[in-house]
Amino acid sequence: MPATTPPPVDPHPQGPTAPARAIWPLLILVLVLVILLVGAGLAYLTWRHPSLGAPLGTAFGAVTLLVTVALALSRR
Repeated sequence: MPATTPPPVDPHPQGPTAPARAIWPLLILVLVLVILLVGAGLAYLTWRHPSLGAPLGTAFGAVTLLVTVALALSRR
């Protein structure tokens, strides 16, 4: 029985390029920084006007949830 040789290995596999792979960590970093900035703004606003705490917190939570779901679905 003749010996079989393994298939040749492609030296340049087709995959995402380096800049494309760097986009996701940068987007996540920017998203985290924006969330922290908005959170600090909401903390200051609710400190100055306590009655706005519930509606602003709910709106911020809803937007954060929508962005998280959109990112999760886009990575699938």
